[in-house]
Amino acid sequence: MAKTRTTVPQNTNVETRADIKKKVQMLGNEYATSIKAHEKASEKVKSLQKQEQKFEKKIQRLEALHQMHQKRKIQKPKPALQKRIQEKQEGLKKIQKRLKKALKVEESTKDEMEEAEAFWKFEAMCSGEAYQENGQWKWRE
Repeated sequence: MAKTRTTVPQNTNVETRADIKKKVQMLGNEYATSIKAHEKASEKVKSLQKQEQKFEKKIQRLEALHQMHQKRKIQKPKPALQKRIQEKQEGLKKIQKRLKKALKVEESTKDEMEEAEAFWKFEAMCSGEAYQENGQWKWRE
C-alpha cells in the first residue's frame, strides 16, 4: 500500500499587524459614523416632537376660542375658525406620521450603532490592538 503524505494547506491570507490595526481603525470609523447618524435621527425626533406639541397647543387654543364663540347667542359660529382648526389637525396628523417614521429610523440607527460598537470592540480586543482601562479605550503602541 502506498503511503500518502498530507500537508497542511498554506494560509495565504495572513494579516500583518498593520492590516489588523487598519481594520480596527476602519471599524472605529464605522462606529463613529453610526453614532453621528443616530444623533442626527434623535435630533429629528426631538424636533418633530416639539412641532407636534406646538400644533396640539394651537389646536387647543383654537378649540377654546371656538367654544367661546358658540356659547354666545349673539354671534354666529365662525366657519373660518372651524377651517383653521381642521387645517391644524391635518398638519398635526402629517407631523405624527413623520414622527412615527423618524422613531423607526432612530431605532434602526441605534441598532446599527450598537452593532458597530460591538464589532469594533470585539476586533480591537481580540487583535490586542486596544484595551479598556477604567472605562476608557486605549491603543497599544
